[in-house]
Amino acid sequence: MKKLLCAVTVLAVSTTQAEVIYVDVNCPGPGNGSELDPYCSIQTAIDNAVDTDEIVVAPGTYFETINFLGKAVWLHSSDGPEVTIIDGTGNFHVVQCVGGEGQDTVLDGFTITGGNANGNIGSEDRGGGMRNFDSSPTVTNCTFSGNSAFLAGGMWNQSSNPTVTNCTFSGNSADNGGGMFNNFSSPTVTNCTFSGNAAAGSGGGIYSLTGNPTVTNCTFSGNSADNGGGMFNGNSSPTVTNCTFSGNSASAGGGMSNQSSNPTVTNCTFSGNTSNIQGGGMYNLLSNPTVTNCTFSGNSASAGGGMFNNVSIPTVTNCILWNDSPDEFSNASTPAVAYSNIQGGFPGTGNIDADPVFVDPDNGDYRLQAGSPCIDAGNNWGVPQDTEDLDGDGDTRELTPWDLDGNPRFNADPADFDPGCGVPVVVDIGAYEFQFDPVDEVFLGDLNGDGIVGIVDFLALLANWGPCEPGCCLADLDIDGDVGIADFLLLLGNWG
Repeated sequence: MKKLLCAVTVLAVSTTQAEVIYVDVNCPGPGNGSELDPYCSIQTAIDNAVDTDEIVVAPGTYFETINFLGKAVWLHSSDGPEVTIIDGTGNFHVVQCVGGEGQDTVLDGFTITGGNANGNIGSEDRGGGMRNFDSSPTVTNCTFSGNSAFLAGGMWNQSSNPTVTNCTFSGNSADNGGGMFNNFSSPTVTNCTFSGNAAAGSGGGIYSLTGNPTVTNCTFSGNSADNGGGMFNGNSSPTVTNCTFSGNSASAGGGMSNQSSNPTVTNCTFSGNTSNIQGGGMYNLLSNPTVTNCTFSGNSASAGGGMFNNVSIPTVTNCILWNDSPDEFSNASTPAVAYSNIQGGFPGTGNIDADPVFVDPDNGDYRLQAGSPCIDAGNNWGVPQDTEDLDGDGDTRELTPWDLDGNPRFNADPADFDPGCGVPVVVDIGAYEFQFDPVDEVFLGDLNGDGIVGIVDFLALLANWGPCEPGCCLADLDIDGDVGIADFLLLLGNWG
């Protein structure tokens, strides 16, 4: 009998349907959450919800603060953030996830404003717009605007890895982390805009401390700070891909500042960023970032208009640094630069010094015109592998297939003699690929260009074992000037 009762109980639980709960600021009140008699308060709806419930919020301004209470609910507006506002009216936090929320806790389609985390204790002085503690919710289609805090005007992440998509952080302010502050956190931030945020200290747009955020397809513009106008990284190794940094300002690192950090920055543009002291585009202190297929132009500083390196050895490959003031690099240490176009010239294999022939740099268009010396002049092996399967073909062995525009990265110019390094076609220098006839896939280690990494490539690698002569050395997969065990392991890892 007990077994039967257990079976009936399990069946009842498994067939329970999620409820749809309704909220409307124009409610008759107090409401029961039904469509005809909605709740008047978002928090009341959360209080009465259970996991898997859906909460639909009608347009209006809701003067309240909310806490998800650890519940896996989908809280969304019916008509979007432009007309659905949660105003914290100066309270410490507008939204909180502090109960171990996971990705099934969803905040979708709101403007979050009016948070002011100005308290005297840690839980009250960070995260004016949203505070996440030991929680990893999903935040999508939201606008964080007009929030302030000691730390993290827009969003605070402590030991949290939220997924933040299609969101805007604008006009937020803090001592550190105007838009977002990540502390021991590695959020995934995609298709977001950080504009007009301010930090008195560091990280106007984003501040990351001891974490590895993934930031993709984001825009950083008009943010300001003393250190790291667009982004500040401290003891962090974020992955920053397909992002634009423009018009940000700081005393050090107008676009990005890295301190004891090793970010991977790919397919990004840094333009029009300013620094009062050092590093208009990027400032590096005790940091070794990997910067690939990026374009720096029109940035300015007292020293290091493009990039300033202090006890730092960044690896710069397939990049353009052009028309930065007063110089492209200012170095207390020498970066490793290869297959890049550097105004004024710079030592390194494959580097050139020639007008990149941008389409319209005065108006921020850094795509390449036909005939640009940057076309087919890069090194294919400098392009990172598509470990996230960006093109959705199920193969993560190939090199990153897209440029900043989302166009195919590998194209062939029939009239070009391919001064760069790679097969079957050579990647362009810079964030944008000039479009000819794209090649479907290019694999790291495919030395003969047949689409297969196999015995022929292995034998070619063995034949070139040892130091490489300056120039194109296809067997040098890690571009360190020597064919050795590291290259053999890279080839083996892409076998097939």
